[in-house]
Amino acid sequence: MSNFLRARASLRTRLILIPSVLLGFGIVIAIFVTLSNAKGRIDSEVASGVSLGSVLIEYALDNVGASSDPEASLKQLQLERSRVRHISVSYIADPEDRRDAPPRRATPSLAPDWFLNLFQAAKPLKSYPVVINGRTRGELVMSTRPSDEAAEIWGSLIFLTGLLGAISISIVILIALTARQTLKPLNELMDGLSRLQRGQFDDLDEIRIAELREIGEQFNRLARGLARTEADNHLLIDRLMSIQESERKELARELHDEFGASLFGIRVAAACIIEDATSDSSEERMQEIVTRAASISSLVDTIQKQNYRILERIRPLTLHQIGLVDAIGDLVNQWRAAHRDVACDVDLPLESPLLNEDVSLAAYRMVQECLTNVARHAKARSVRIAMRWLHLRDGRPAGADGQISMHVSIEDDGVGLPPNLRFGFGLLGMSERIRKTGGRLNVRGGSRAGALVEAIIPLTASA
Repeated sequence: MSNFLRARASLRTRLILIPSVLLGFGIVIAIFVTLSNAKGRIDSEVASGVSLGSVLIEYALDNVGASSDPEASLKQLQLERSRVRHISVSYIADPEDRRDAPPRRATPSLAPDWFLNLFQAAKPLKSYPVVINGRTRGELVMSTRPSDEAAEIWGSLIFLTGLLGAISISIVILIALTARQTLKPLNELMDGLSRLQRGQFDDLDEIRIAELREIGEQFNRLARGLARTEADNHLLIDRLMSIQESERKELARELHDEFGASLFGIRVAAACIIEDATSDSSEERMQEIVTRAASISSLVDTIQKQNYRILERIRPLTLHQIGLVDAIGDLVNQWRAAHRDVACDVDLPLESPLLNEDVSLAAYRMVQECLTNVARHAKARSVRIAMRWLHLRDGRPAGADGQISMHVSIEDDGVGLPPNLRFGFGLLGMSERIRKTGGRLNVRGGSRAGALVEAIIPLTASA
């Protein structure tokens, strides 16, 4: 009971126990009401029987007195005296033998004695002298007999209790079956959540209960979303591993082909210079030394350029050297030189607050990836890049005392986004970088029928 009061009992137990208690309480109330009304009902029926019995006895005695055969009429009266309910009529030939005790019941009552004792006992009420031809031939004694009505009440009570008990048991059985069917979807939801925890994203079967159908549909949408996210994560991890391995192979190839040949040339040229320096120093030898020194210088320049290109691909050095705004400007200039058929408009702020490394790299990679997508997929004739600083309060523009955020947008006039857009590796990587900074990324159709990619990155939250 304490568990039930502390709301720890199962829902099925509650659904069965509460109606059972209420139905049992209702049966007790019905029994109590029946017993409360029993005394008044018995008194009323006994009074009615006494009134009717008095009339019949007086009428019968008049007939006996006026009868031509009084003895036969008296015997007939003794045979018919028990026909009136709720009263008992006894014939006493000698009034001296009359006792105050009530007569015995002619037939045993269906009600138990303890139930009959709850009500008024039988008692004599009135005596009627039997006069035949002017002589008193005994008397008729009328007594109450409440056991008849009490037996009827007992029978009604047994029937009512049995009927209510059967109805209550039927109701409890129906509630138990209904609770079982109702809670079955909840058990399926629990199993589904357990499967989600194990990484299994199977849909639930259709729930036929209207109140729970929406929960099942929401669960299925959640499971499908988690399945897509899991697939995207696996795809992204596989892609990252593939890119990492590809980068390593590319770096190994460039180090072998470019740096290896250059370093071998430097070593050969240095050996020649040493050899020429140790021999006679004629003018022809000096000229050869100068030529080889120039060759070494050229090889060193080549190595430096290759090294800068590799480092730039791995991590843009310009972010640390000239800052985010100028680095994006330099990136756009390089892109313009490689894609002269696409007009590129840039709107960058003149000044930049102090940015940390994650914010700068996320914004730079976002612009870089968007420009790559424009060149590969958009078929655009123009693209516009904009960056500005926003003062936000609760995610909305505010005064100068609000939180400073960076707003970056790239919009083109190309073919636009596919109807069922699904993030590829570039957009997934871009989204993860923006999320890491505490910002949010929005990809949608642009105002010029192309695509619009924009991000808002809170600077103070990621500083």
